[in-house]
Amino acid sequence: MFIKLIPFTPFIIFLALLAILVTTGCSNSKRLEDVDILNGTFWKDQALQAIIPYWTQNTIDNDDGAFITNLDRSWNQVDRTEKYPSMISRHVFSYSVAFLLTGEERYLKIASRAVDFLLENAWDKNYGGWFDVLDKKGNPLETTKSSFVQFYTNTGLAMYYFVTLDPEVLQYIEKSNEIIESKRWDNTWGGYFNLLNQDLTVKSSDKSFSSEVVPVSSYLLYLYLATKEEKYLDQAERIMNVALAKMLDPESKWILESFDKEWHYQTREADESEINIGHNIEVVWMFYRLFFLTGKKDYLDSTKIITENIIKWGFEKEKGVWYSTVGRLDPSLHREFTYWWIQAYGNMFDLYLYRITNDKKYLEDFKKGARFWNEYFLDKEFGDTFLSIYLDGKMKDGKKAGRYKTSYHTVEHSLLNYLYLDLWVNNKPVELYFYILSPRKNAKLYPVPIEDNTIKLKEVIINGKNWSDFNKAKAYINLPELQKIKMKVVLSR
Repeated sequence: MFIKLIPFTPFIIFLALLAILVTTGCSNSKRLEDVDILNGTFWKDQALQAIIPYWTQNTIDNDDGAFITNLDRSWNQVDRTEKYPSMISRHVFSYSVAFLLTGEERYLKIASRAVDFLLENAWDKNYGGWFDVLDKKGNPLETTKSSFVQFYTNTGLAMYYFVTLDPEVLQYIEKSNEIIESKRWDNTWGGYFNLLNQDLTVKSSDKSFSSEVVPVSSYLLYLYLATKEEKYLDQAERIMNVALAKMLDPESKWILESFDKEWHYQTREADESEINIGHNIEVVWMFYRLFFLTGKKDYLDSTKIITENIIKWGFEKEKGVWYSTVGRLDPSLHREFTYWWIQAYGNMFDLYLYRITNDKKYLEDFKKGARFWNEYFLDKEFGDTFLSIYLDGKMKDGKKAGRYKTSYHTVEHSLLNYLYLDLWVNNKPVELYFYILSPRKNAKLYPVPIEDNTIKLKEVIINGKNWSDFNKAKAYINLPELQKIKMKVVLSR
């Protein structure tokens, strides 16, 4: 990888961490009320002081590279020592975001080392695509190519590219995406197949939520924002339109989970609570984001009934908790626990609803959900968040890292809350940082990481000096032909 930064020095910000844990973690309701959770900086600080330091202290594998990916609540390694490319890349996302928010090169160095590990070990040099599972040193253990791993391994790379414009990283994303389109897409029935063999032949032609919607939410929109390449936006629209047409239950008007090749629903008869609230939020949220990128009002109209279902059945207003599931035919049924990522999605969804409607009731719902997050999901003793909690706030599973949990969802929650609140609610400018080496001639940087063409460029500083060659209204920067560009960008509405 081309970025060469200063050596990383371990750090613990004792006083700042103590302050954030007191404000976010205290169970006393009055003190929680005092926290300004509508201030975007609160969420930026949560990522940098209550989340990222714990991952830095406990998960970096200095011996074999990348991150340890099986950890219990107190950060002890459990079970086996395998590594998952999708989870490593999700950490790349988080550390790229940490640099984006601060400009501190130590974060980008961690991300860069993990990127090197992925490109060297996780990419199949014979057939292409990302291996599903690696051993501790990076040798492939499972050579299949599942949709979940292919999509989420592109996630961190897309955010890393957003911050650095690294051409090698973009090449790998494009190679991965070309395989996804040419080998995984079902030309007869539409949608992506769940699983490929190592040689990229189809191993499972079934379809699922993860194989259909995740490429849009995980990397395609971030990649489009970074490149403005219409092909990525077109792909995202095609994917979401197929998902809505094939995955929406005509009876209940919920998005369903699992299907065979011809889109016949594979019901889980033993599960009376089979509708995933987080996934339904994800579908509507992606259409909202596409609406802001394309102006197509049909994306709002076609998801209206799903939104109504989510608001009516998915959120417990008194407690501020987002349910993990509800019943398909009886949505009053729900599980007695929920997951950290669903609470995070619900909070961000409320802010998006506020942006679309300008209705302050969604800000009130956000505050309730955010208070529940701060009081119950943040682990005050060991840091980061619990994997799942019961609806009364008691911990169900405190695992920190595994095949499906990393720093990613929590850090994305912090990043987008920071941007949504300060730009949309508080009308305050935000600062972001970029690090680019040897940009190509006439290169442009598009520094807005959210879908909103009302965001303007207010100020650009390159290598410590004011830079004036940018388009304020269209929010892009014409980059100078320098070997190293360290940049601060101020965005506003």
